[in-house]
Amino acid sequence: MKILILNGSPKKKSSTSKFLGKIMGVLLTGCKVQYASLRTKSEYPKILQQLKDIDALILAAPLYVDGIPSHVLEFLQQAEEFCIKNSCHFLVYAISNNGFIEGTHNKSHLRMYECWCRRTGLTWGGGVGIGGGEMFHCLAVYYPIVFAVLIVVNLIKHYAMGTAVTFSTWQPLMENIGIYLFFNCGIFYFIARLSINVRKLRQIKNHYTRVMVPAFLFIPMADIFMTITALFNGKIIFTLLKKDTYIHKADSEQKV
Repeated sequence: MKILILNGSPKKKSSTSKFLGKIMGVLLTGCKVQYASLRTKSEYPKILQQLKDIDALILAAPLYVDGIPSHVLEFLQQAEEFCIKNSCHFLVYAISNNGFIEGTHNKSHLRMYECWCRRTGLTWGGGVGIGGGEMFHCLAVYYPIVFAVLIVVNLIKHYAMGTAVTFSTWQPLMENIGIYLFFNCGIFYFIARLSINVRKLRQIKNHYTRVMVPAFLFIPMADIFMTITALFNGKIIFTLLKKDTYIHKADSEQKV
């Protein structure tokens, strides 16, 4: 069985959609899985040719303005013509993630892919909507680092200091694993369930899940995280406070 997993995120790195796609690929044991990215238009022709020979397409993409990201929409318009012209027949599945806490925010996003399938003559297999996707990805980076640090510290204590290895030595590591699995249990469950249905080429209803963090904690944490991320990835804050030269020039021309 040939399966194509498309990463619909425009990010070069730290993409939650790419991470979710990789998880799907690991779970699709026994299948021939191919990966592709929709970041640039130059990649579209190669991806379109791959659509001829696949049994299932899994599109992992972020929610942008309650819908499909513009670059993904442009690809789907080309793919629609290509699939109709070449009589493509494969199932389409989707994984939508967003920065909001509720997974149901992805409902309209998944419905758009379903409508696209109807227009294109393809079979909609179903999808998963994930709330708090950015936090899920951050935890996936944070906890492995914590695991690695704890392992190194315990090994140093054992071999350099002669400390005996007991259950209490590894207890912090076990606790962190348990916390990570608890926060993301719903996501892992529905991703695993989706992978089972993909292997069987079976249609399912759309399901929605989220990170298991209370909204009153998630919202301020997300606000702080997004503010810091914007400062590091955008312009320096002092540059943002400068007067817009374009507006200043336009005002000067109007006065003249």
